[in-house]
Amino acid sequence: MAAPGCALFRRAPPPPPIPRQQVIEQVRAHTTAFHTVKDGDISLHITTTEDGKPKRLPSLGGVIAFNADLPGLRIEAEKMTKSIFSLKALGDRFWLALYETQEMVVGGPVAYSKLPSLIRPDEVRGFFSDPEWLGLTWQETTMTVEEGNYRFDVRVLGMLRRQVSVDRRQLVVTTVCRYDALGRMVTRLDLGDYEETGGTLFPHALTVDRPLDGVKVELELGDPKLNVDLPVQAFRPTERPGWKVIDLDREPLSDVKGFVGE
Repeated sequence: MAAPGCALFRRAPPPPPIPRQQVIEQVRAHTTAFHTVKDGDISLHITTTEDGKPKRLPSLGGVIAFNADLPGLRIEAEKMTKSIFSLKALGDRFWLALYETQEMVVGGPVAYSKLPSLIRPDEVRGFFSDPEWLGLTWQETTMTVEEGNYRFDVRVLGMLRRQVSVDRRQLVVTTVCRYDALGRMVTRLDLGDYEETGGTLFPHALTVDRPLDGVKVELELGDPKLNVDLPVQAFRPTERPGWKVIDLDREPLSDVKGFVGE
């Protein structure tokens, strides 16, 4: 038997369903209010799965900056005030500085596939998940009303390529799943901890799960600032004389000394 007063803590049922176009317009209203985010108080957690056993790597702190218009991403990660790595990315190309071994790892799509633990600009773009980028307005996309969400199935030539969930209460995007041509989930992006920030609801938690690679990356924002000035120069690589440069599009992962033993 439920304890007296438990009903006070039950979550209210979601409101009645609304039309698809109204859902889309509400999602658009949340995302047109901002185009950049910067936070100097992030937490980064990486979990890998090997032989069916999860292994959580040491948590890192640091700074994130993102400009959705470029898109450009910058993450400065540290542990106990010691710099661990600096990631800068523009579009589909990145520059990863490993401080301990003084290596600069660079690359594009091929290199990203070798480093599934790296967060990519198109994933952080989920913070700014406007309906057109997500595919909610595409002709083949369908919407299904679920118990707590509106589920959008985004199809290309009849094949499911993306699935997007929008919370029925707050009308914000909570999950974006991406599928490959074989129907396998390649990436699951979860957005959570929505709070009032800069006059709009903004997620303070981002989780990127790559089930085929056995890697999950959790990013927590402590104090996000929206619409700060973040020019393209903030995402371009820093010259580091004397450092070894490794083009991971052409060279194997084993050439990176900083990854040996990971």
